[in-house]
Amino acid sequence: MKVMHDSVQWNKSLGKLVSVVLIGGVLGGCAASPQWPWVFAPPVANAPPSQQQSYPPIRQTVVTPPPVSGNIPAQQPPVSTTPRQPVNSPAGLRGDYANYPAMRQFIGKMNNQHGFDIAFLEQTFSGVQRDKEALTKAGAPTEGQVWRAYRPIFLTEERINGGVDFWNRHAALLDAATRQYGVDTEYLVAIIGVETQYGKNTGKHNTLQALTTLGFDFPRRASFYQKELEQFLLLSREEKVRPQIFNGSYAGAMGLGQFISSSYRSYAIDGNRDGKRDLWNAQDAIPSVANYFAKNGWKRGTGVAVPASVSGSGYASIAEATPKKPSRTLADLAAKGVRPQAAINSAKVSLIKLEGTTDEYWVGGENFYAITRYNPSVKYAMAVHQLAQEIRKRKFGF
Repeated sequence: MKVMHDSVQWNKSLGKLVSVVLIGGVLGGCAASPQWPWVFAPPVANAPPSQQQSYPPIRQTVVTPPPVSGNIPAQQPPVSTTPRQPVNSPAGLRGDYANYPAMRQFIGKMNNQHGFDIAFLEQTFSGVQRDKEALTKAGAPTEGQVWRAYRPIFLTEERINGGVDFWNRHAALLDAATRQYGVDTEYLVAIIGVETQYGKNTGKHNTLQALTTLGFDFPRRASFYQKELEQFLLLSREEKVRPQIFNGSYAGAMGLGQFISSSYRSYAIDGNRDGKRDLWNAQDAIPSVANYFAKNGWKRGTGVAVPASVSGSGYASIAEATPKKPSRTLADLAAKGVRPQAAINSAKVSLIKLEGTTDEYWVGGENFYAITRYNPSVKYAMAVHQLAQEIRKRKFGF
């Protein structure tokens, strides 16, 4: 049937044609825009030299920091021996970090190693404002308090009752995660309770701004935060989300379980299979926390920690105030005057020391160490353990 220009069929066909042209034009414009070089056409990492762009290298004299005690990798950065000098900012880079040599190096690295478009990075960092509150908080972390001051922050009626409520509301998700990943349910609940009070406080700091601030204005841990900023940009590219929209803690942790960027990329799970790893959604956050524990050695039903009594003087040489992988047996501890006050089913154990006016001693197993992989603090791990136990008692009565 022939379609006349003034017919209904002709008008419908013309409308469809116009829509296609308009949509094509919008997508074409987005694909060509340097603001979105990685959404529609992800670059190839390690592009050949002919396709790379970089800023000139900047020479700096550095002093190697002293090693960090314990089993946690040193995260302290090289420290410049000369004051930061203003430099000519790259074309297109403006704002608080335009005159930072380290920012120029970082942009060049992200282009050379990961294929990010320089114009996109310049535009992104031009809009970043220094987060002064993040600097203040990073200089005085909660873990700096003694155990007796630290514990009451997390062992409250509100968090215990909130944990029971969270468990009841998400029972099916928690049961599925426990079965699949082999992680005791109460500890999945307790982690989310300690980190964000079950999602009530996931953080109000812009993640891009917080990581940039700590990466370039907090020398003590600049290396660590620059690595997390690198991981954050890779994460936003993988998830096809603008980096400016993420909010989280002052340290760049995100979602119900407060994953830093490297952990987000390594452990986050798309639990509801909608094509996104959304850690602000319990359907993704719960299996992600379970996966994190499982990948770091959690063994279901083997216990976490029990109080210990100590005698003599031998115990002092093996007491750990910072996390170390358990390497002793219960017999080893007994020979040093350490006696667990309850049974703990763990092949390897450690004597944990919680420092304070009066030191407190616990025998910690492999699962206790797994919690410290989430946050490298024995006080943090003990708070999670004790909260988990209180939640379970409140829910089941034992």
